[in-house]
Order: sequence, then structure tokens, then C-alpha cells
Amino acid sequence: MSALFEFWPFVGKVLLTTLFQLLSIFGVFFIFGLILYLLARYTRRLYVNILGPKSDIYFTGWIGTPVHELGHALFCIPFLHKILEIKLFSPNSEDGTLGYVNHAYNPRNPWAQIGNFFIALGPILFGSLIICLLIRFLLPDGQQLLVHINGSPSDYISLAGFLQLITRIFTSSTDIISALFTSVHVHQWQFWVFLYLCICISAHMELSPPDLKGLGLGLIAIIVILLIVNIVLILLNIDSSTTMSVIARWTNLCTGIFTFAVAISALNCIATFIVLNIISLIINHRFFV
Repeated sequence: MSALFEFWPFVGKVLLTTLFQLLSIFGVFFIFGLILYLLARYTRRLYVNILGPKSDIYFTGWIGTPVHELGHALFCIPFLHKILEIKLFSPNSEDGTLGYVNHAYNPRNPWAQIGNFFIALGPILFGSLIICLLIRFLLPDGQQLLVHINGSPSDYISLAGFLQLITRIFTSSTDIISALFTSVHVHQWQFWVFLYLCICISAHMELSPPDLKGLGLGLIAIIVILLIVNIVLILLNIDSSTTMSVIARWTNLCTGIFTFAVAISALNCIATFIVLNIISLIINHRFFV
């Protein structure tokens, strides 16, 4: 009976530790992934309702889609997935796809299983990297701006921390937009090229239903492996907080870049709403919400 009383607290500690790790490491991806998805979908709906189903493809898709698909393809390589077929930009009017990456892997390989998660997140991760490079090389004060948007430690596992994060996303987004639209920037052609490229990339950083399916498969593998690792560490009385602090610094950087992507997506959404509704009022005498 005493062994039973020791067993359940142990199970509870393993589960809580694993849940904390999942939220601390991957919570940022789910939160920002959802925000980028909602902004991109609403912006795309405005294009479709006012200018037609192919208008968004021609404005942002021809750049955003190749970056999206390259994000998938590049993460196939380190996780031992074989790329069977890749179309960086091939709009299909029947199913609505703009491009795709077909890949295969050994389902018995845990590393390849984990890869499903990062391959699914590839468009967000790779898109963020490209945005960082655009900031660095197309803006005269790009280095300072990267320091400015670097994320600060965030708490995703409590309601207060989550609400604080959402508030910080809003305030940081307004600060980023103010830092972008300066008198120095707006008089340089590089800035407008940078802005257009960022709009195209951020508009296609959201995950499609097949992406979410792959993400789920990879997440299951990650959960299983984390559970096994935590069981061993807790049995050996080894503290994993040092490793978590190292990972936290990486996720904080992601928070900053994702906030920048959200700011650009929100700016694109607002500008699209205003411009396209003016066009709709002139041509169709209708206003879309």
C-alpha cells in the first residue's frame, strides 16, 4: 500500500514536469501560429470577396508560397525524411493548394517521427529566419532593430502570464511599427521592398490542415520521449532546469521575431481592409467586414 502512495505522486510529478516543458518550449509556436493563421485567413477572405479568388495569389502568394514550402523541405533533411516531390509554387484551382512538399520517412525511427513536428512548423521557423535576414540587410539600422524586437522571458502556463503575453504582443507590435515608419526609412526604396517581402512571407506563415496533421504526429512522439526522459531524470534526482533555461533563451528570441511577423501581418490586414473596401465601395457599392 505504501508503494502505491509513492507511485501516484511520482506519476503526477512526471506528468506536470512534461506539461510544463511542453508549454514552456512549444507554447510560443501555438500562440503565434494561431494569431498568424487568423490574420492571414481574414486578409485572404477580403481579397477573395472583393477582388476574386486568385487576387491574393498574385499579390503575396508568388513569394510567400515558395518560402512556405522551402520551410517544409529544409527541415526534411536533418530529420531523415526523403523528399518525393516538391512544388514551390503551383496553384491548384480544384483544391486551393498553392504548393506542396511530399515526403516519406521510416515510422519506426523516433528522430524521424519528431521531425514531423518541426517539418510542419518549418514555414514559421524558416519564414522568421528570412525576415531576420531582410531586417539585417535591407534596413540601415537593422542590427539595432533586431535587438529591439528580441523577446523577453514569457510565462505561457498561467492565465496571468498568458494575458501579459497577449498585452505585450499588442504593445510591442505598435512599437515595432513606429520604429519601422521613420523619416529615414520611408525615403529609401529598400524599405518598401523590405516591407512588401515581409508582408508576402508573413501572409503565408500560417499552417495548413496537412501541416497541422504532421504537427500532431510529431508532437505525440515528442511527448512520449519527454515522458521517458523525465521518468529517468526524476528517478536519478537530476535537475533539468539548466537545460530549460538555455531553451528558454531561444524561445524568447522566437517570441520577438514572431511578434514582428504578427505586427507586419496586422499592418497588412488593416491596410488591406481599408484599401479593398474603398475599391469595393467604388466598384460594387458594398462594404465587407
